[in-house]
Parts: sequence; structure tokens; C-alpha cells
Amino acid sequence: MKKIYTYTLSFLISSMTLTSCNDYLNTESKSTYSDDIVFANETLAEDAVINIYSFFAQTNSHRARYMPYYGMNTDEEYYNDLKSPTSDEKTSLCSYSAFVANGWMGSGSSYNAYTCFFNGIEAANCCIEGIRKYGSPSTKNTMGYLLGEALTLRAQYYYDLIRGWGDVPARFEPVSENTVYMAKSDRDVIYKQIISDLTEAATYLPWPGASTRTSTTERVNKAYALGLKARLILMASGYSERPKALDDASNYEIRKSSDAELTGTTLLKEAYTDLKNIIANSGCKLNSTYESIWNELAQDVVTSNRESIFEIPFAAGRGRFFYHFGVYHKTSSSHISKSGYGGQNCVTPTLFYEYDSSDTRRDVNCVPYKWNNGSYSMADLGSGAAAPSFNFGKYDYERMNRQVTSNDDGVNLPVLRYADILLMASEIANSLGELDNAKSYLKQVRQRAFNQSDWNTEVTEYMNKITSQDQMLSAIQKERMLEFPGEMLRKQDLIRWNILGKNVKETVTKMKALRDRTGDYADVSKTVYTRTVNGKLEIYGLNHGENGTPEGEGWTKLGYDFITTVVRDDMLNNYYVNDPDSRQYWPLFQTDLDSSNGYLINNYGYK
Repeated sequence: MKKIYTYTLSFLISSMTLTSCNDYLNTESKSTYSDDIVFANETLAEDAVINIYSFFAQTNSHRARYMPYYGMNTDEEYYNDLKSPTSDEKTSLCSYSAFVANGWMGSGSSYNAYTCFFNGIEAANCCIEGIRKYGSPSTKNTMGYLLGEALTLRAQYYYDLIRGWGDVPARFEPVSENTVYMAKSDRDVIYKQIISDLTEAATYLPWPGASTRTSTTERVNKAYALGLKARLILMASGYSERPKALDDASNYEIRKSSDAELTGTTLLKEAYTDLKNIIANSGCKLNSTYESIWNELAQDVVTSNRESIFEIPFAAGRGRFFYHFGVYHKTSSSHISKSGYGGQNCVTPTLFYEYDSSDTRRDVNCVPYKWNNGSYSMADLGSGAAAPSFNFGKYDYERMNRQVTSNDDGVNLPVLRYADILLMASEIANSLGELDNAKSYLKQVRQRAFNQSDWNTEVTEYMNKITSQDQMLSAIQKERMLEFPGEMLRKQDLIRWNILGKNVKETVTKMKALRDRTGDYADVSKTVYTRTVNGKLEIYGLNHGENGTPEGEGWTKLGYDFITTVVRDDMLNNYYVNDPDSRQYWPLFQTDLDSSNGYLINNYGYK
């Protein structure tokens, strides 16, 4: 059963002023404890560390701002309600056209995502400093675990900040009178610090299931720390949009880091060692089926030693994951008491055709139906989220064993799972020239994706055709696309491989060809039939070559061309406004600029 954390602390961080636990204003309150009391006491120190998690769940943090919009409009996922990006604030966040005055992401409230993340960092900084000074942390005591947890959560917040905004201030100590305002730091400074932090954190943290605290995927563990470290090393050593100088508002380039410590093989080898350590010793493993991962997520299974390694925990009354990413529900059901929820973020129509039809992941990730009046339907149910589209079938209220009564569904946000460990190991092994080892890791993920009867062709023959490093990299890039739709990993993957702009533009071209049934999509029918057998919706006419009338009884012909309706003009026109490579990051929004006392500026030509 999912543990619902109540985040309470006697000294909450001020969101507007980033008031530190050191209290540089020299005020005193009889209602608070001093640092030497809090961080010398295991119970109070743990309350303080647990509080770090709370900033993920703030209204305008991951819950309702960052999570629904970061990573959209790639080659596999998009924001479904695409409108004019010059006027619609949500569309602009996804269409590579964000503007500084965006009030949705950068509202006048101090609880926007950027500020929430820094509040989480401040809470972590206070804990790290306090535990080091008063807690006597070691690899064998509670204080050591809490220090490792705080270091890892701080790294997660910085990971999200860099993904969203690129270069940001490097705050690794509690705010003081002299550091209330800070300019941006080169992200390489942050990379090196948090990679080092995660190395240290892993020495304190037990493996999943090796302690009471790590018996749940809702608390930090060694596998997560090392896995996040590997993800950051791949990110830091790859390509990204960078300003020519931190004070240069206009000029930028796509390049790798100029820091040899980040781009050489030393860190890659270290990450590879860490990943092999996870594979050998963590107790984590692939679930037997791809679908079972998402049943467990929806049913609040949080025990360790499964595929899921770490999830951001949301209480029942927080978190809008399914509200944004779930299968659209036109009407209520026994699992959702409201109507009109889900379907705000959808699967790019062409992704369905990237899968082999026998890949079991396809019909979990890409479903062309919605929920209406007690069953799944492909009928055109209206406009917006109700309009025909491919939904993320993995995120479906009908997988739950409880009923959601509001837009806050309480479903945890999956952050890291074992399949990613294997695919990162495959990618690094390949880059180090270990082709056979790279194949062995990829093979495990691919085997799980297919029924054993298909292994000869889809696994063995497929792997035998890969004979070079370049072919292997292409296979890894494709496999990550097929494995992680809707998990907000794809955009950063495309950035670090330097193919974001290329793939996004190609996706729009492919969607036009799909709509027009040209090129690779010439054999996709314009007619779709459906029927329900034993409560399961069956579909004919979406696969390549499914033309004519299906055999058997009970089929009903859709009254419209599903694909043409899905590939809308507003999608094609607004999928990207600027070259995605020129807008890999959001601007700092006006509220954050205004509160920086002139220390912060925007780069990349943002006005």
C-alpha cells in the first residue's frame, strides 16, 4: 500500500525570499528549533529531510506546471490542445515559442516551478549543512542515510532545473545575507558538483529493499543515486544549446562542454561501473511484462526490488499525472468520479507506426480510444481532449483499484526504472567500444517487449544485423523511443544526441505523409472498424496493409477517417514555431527576473 507522506516542518522555507535556516535576519521565534537541536536529533532531522520532497508537489511545481509541459512536442509525445502559440501560454511552453511574460509558468506567485525547485534546493542545503555539522553522519547510521537522501534530492532538483532552463545559479550552501541574489553559473559547475554529490550519497544509501526506508520506491536509495548520476553524466557529456557567454543575451551554439572532465571517457567509465553495480547488486529487475509496470503504478504499488527504482511521491490529494497524461474519460467510471479528465498530453500519431505490430509495448503506449459511457470508444467525442487522438494507454484510470474524485489523482511520478539502467549501460558500453556487451543489455529490454514466439526474428535476427557502433547507437535511440513514451525523457535524449531539431521537423513531415497516405504510410487504410469481444475493444484498419473488410462478425465501421482527424492542422502548424534547437530551454520568466535584483538575464535571444 502506498504510504502517504505528510510533509511538515517547524521551519518551512520562505518561497519568496528564500529565507535560510541560518536566519540571516537574526530574528528569533520560540516556536522553532535551532539547527543544533534539529540536526542532532534523528526524528527532527528526518522531518527536515522529508520536507525536501514537498516542493515537488507544490501547486505550480511538478504537480501542475513543470510535469505537464516539459518535454512535449518531440518525436513521440505532444501537448494535445495546441492553439496559437503567440497568445496561448500553455501551447507556447510546448511549441518552442515560450515567452518571458508567460503567466501560466511564470505567474506572479512565488510558487512557480523555477522558484519551487530552488526552494527544494534551499531545504536540501539546510539539511546537508546541518547534518554535516551536528549529525555525525556515517555509512552505518541514520544520519548518513539522511545526508545521502538530501544530496540526491538536491541533484534531482538541479537535473530538472538544467533540463528546463539550462544555466542557473549554483546554490550549494544555505542562503546568507550576501547570497540572496546570485547570477547564473555555467551548468558545468553544477554538473560536476551534483555528480560528485551523488557519488558521496551512494556511499550512505542502502540498496532498494535493504532497509526499512528503502523498502519503498518513494524514498531515495543507492540504485537511484547511481542511476541519476549516470543519467547526468550522459547529459553533461552530450550536446546542448549553450550561450556564447553567460552575459550574452543573444548568441548561442549547439556544442558539447569544453570541460575535458565532463567530455572524456573517465566519467563514462565511472558511470558504466556504477550501472553494472546496479545490475549485479541492486535486486532490481525488469517486470515480466511491460503492462504490469503501469498496473503497479496505477494501483499504488510502491514496494522495492521491482522495475520501478524511484518515484516522486504524491499524496491522494496531490499530483495530476493521469489528469494530464491519462486516457481521456468523457464520462465517469468506477475509477474516476469526474468527467473530462485525461488526454491533455498525447502520443504523436506516427509513434504507433514506429513499432513492429507484434511489439507488446505498442498497444500499451499508443491507444486510439477514449472512455465513454462504460467502455472504450473510437467515436469522435468532441473537441479538445475529447477529439480523436492516440492516448498513453499506460496511464489509464481503469488500471486503478480505487476511485479518483478530483483532478488530483495521487499517482506517483515515475522517475527511474530498471529498463533505463539497462539502456544507459548499453549506450555507454557501445561508446566504449564494447559492442557485444551493449547488445546484451539492449537484448534484455527487447526480449521483454516481444512474446517468446517472436524472439527469433525480433530479437536474435534483429541483434545479429547490428555490426557497428553507429548501428548500435541508432538501435539504442530507437529502443529508448519505444520504451519510454510519456516518461519525459525523450526531449533531453534528443538534445544530448544533437538530433532534437532534426527529429521534431521529421516528425511533422511524417505526420503530413500519414495524413495524406503517402510514402511509408501509403498502405494505411482510411477506414477503421471496431468491435468489443469479451469486454476488449478490437480494432481493424490501423495497421499497415489492413484494407478491406475484416473477417468475423460484430464489426462496426467508424463514420470518419480516424487518422486524418487525428493529424489536425493546428497540430501541424503549431508543433514547433521556432527551430527547436534554438529553443531547447525555456526563458527565465518575468517574475523570476523581477525578483533577482538584476542578477539574472535571459540568453538565447529571448525578449
